[in-house]
Parts: sequence; structure tokens; C-alpha cells
Amino acid sequence: MSAILLAGRFLFPFDDGKYLDDPNWRYASRWLVFWGLVIGAVYAVVFRGAWRWFGEYEKLRLVPVAVILSIDLGWCGYRLISSVAIVLASRNQQNDIMKLDVSVLVFVLIIVIFKLALLLSLPMGGRVWPADWRNHFWPLYPYVTYRPLILMPLWGRWAMMLAIIIGRIAPADTSRLRRMAEGTNLVFIMFYWLLCSGLTVVYCSADVKHIPLGIVIALGIMVVTYLTSFFLARRFAGQTELTLGVTGLVGELAFLVFYQPFARYIYWY
Repeated sequence: MSAILLAGRFLFPFDDGKYLDDPNWRYASRWLVFWGLVIGAVYAVVFRGAWRWFGEYEKLRLVPVAVILSIDLGWCGYRLISSVAIVLASRNQQNDIMKLDVSVLVFVLIIVIFKLALLLSLPMGGRVWPADWRNHFWPLYPYVTYRPLILMPLWGRWAMMLAIIIGRIAPADTSRLRRMAEGTNLVFIMFYWLLCSGLTVVYCSADVKHIPLGIVIALGIMVVTYLTSFFLARRFAGQTELTLGVTGLVGELAFLVFYQPFARYIYWY
């Protein structure tokens, strides 16, 4: 199977028992950011459709956000949230997600509510720049509302890519993760960070003076995800597929947290 499809199998809830020994896993990590961009595009399109169909109430797009969160938790980000649940449950030597105790369920619920609140608070955008040359690149340069929906999964999958090289791979983890680690190095990590940072700067800079804010967002995500992956690697004697999922979710939340205050300043929301 091609590396791009293997990367998709790694991110989405497919059967984990297939293609474990495929040599193309070595190149799969290079496609994680690509899939993050695809997921973000899907979120933007679905959100636009749901917004046009269901509208909003008191400037709150409740149904569109609920639809996006349902897709995120049920499919595109299922591995991320399930990884958090299983990692938390491992404190009690529980590896089966069906045996989670109440404290784990409450913590996962808090994460879901927090992500819902961040998505609901994404502003519509109050400033229009008709002379902006980037407007000619639509749909590559979408309206303000859809940009964080594209950037969020992009940064989350980059965070997973970063986690692969932080520390070693846990001895008991899967062979496919070992192959992915063999084909990942710091050069690729920084190359994709520059690409994600460049898109963030373009999407979050209404004016030249705002460019540093986009860079701060990118640097903040790097620091938060590095510290998260470093802590998890020490906690679990190396990186696992679960720790990558947790780091991916942290990367998404970190982007939303950093984006909110800067976006309000940039676009006068």
C-alpha cells in the first residue's frame, strides 16, 4: 500500500491489524500533515454547508459547530480523543476503553466541552480587505471564519509527527510506529513546521505588522507539543501510538488557545 494511504490508516479508525509489516510505513509520517490539511478542508466545507442550512442563533453557530465536533470525535479525530482516554485509564492498569472509571470519563468530557467552547467562540470576522491580493486565491484563501478550522487539524497532525522523534519508541509498541520513526528526522519536521507556520502567517496576518503574531502562534504550538511529547515519552518509557494521539490533540487545542486572542486583535472581532 502507498505511504499516503498508510498514513490515512494510521490517523483514521481502521483495522490496526492490517499492513503492519508494509515497508512503506517508513514514509508514512511524511503524509500526516497532508492528511491534516485534507481534514481541515473537509471541516471548512462541512461547516459552510451546515451554516448556510441551519444558520445561527444570537451569533452562535451551534449546529454547524456540533456537526464539526461530531465528525471530529466520531472519525477524523477519534484516535486522538480515544488515545487520551486510554492513556488516562492506564493509571489503573486498564487498557480497555470500555472499563474507564468515572474520573477518566469526566476528564474526557471536560476536554470535549473545552474544545466545543473554543470552536463556538471562533469569531466571524468583522473586517474586510477588498484590496488584499490574497483574495484572488479563493478557495485557497477562504473567509476568516474557516481558516482556524483548516489550521487546527493541520497543526494537530504536525504535532504527531514531532512526537515521533522525541525520545525513543516504546519497546512494546507496534512495528509500524518503529518504521515510521525510522523514516522521520528533524529536517522533515522543521520543513513541515515552516510550511504550517507560513500558512498560519498568511491566514492570520491582515497586515504586515501582524506577521509576528502568526509566528508567535507557530512557536507557541511547537513549545507546547514538544513539552507534551517529552513528558509522555518519559512517562511511558518511549513514544507509543497512544502518546502520539494525545500530542496531536494537545496540538489542536494549543492552536485554538493561541489563535483566539491574536485573531481578535488582528481582525477587530
